[in-house]
Amino acid sequence: TLDQLKDLKARLAELRGIFDVDRRRIELEDKEQQTLNPEFWSDGHKAELIMKEIKAHKRWLGDYNKAQSSVDDLDVIL
Repeated sequence: TLDQLKDLKARLAELRGIFDVDRRRIELEDKEQQTLNPEFWSDGHKAELIMKEIKAHKRWLGDYNKAQSSVDDLDVIL
């Protein structure tokens, strides 16, 4: 129903704020830019940690984007 959709949108907006999605996107971009530096790979341990952070950000943002897309699809359907 439309009330349930409205509730889903509110929950998703709340999650966006709680988990600071915009900050995560900026951090992901920053980490990805670091990998373009030719010196990035000179410290293998540090590079590995940053690559793990990139993977975690991508996974989390991917899940959030899927949820957002599902809510948007429902909005179109209803």
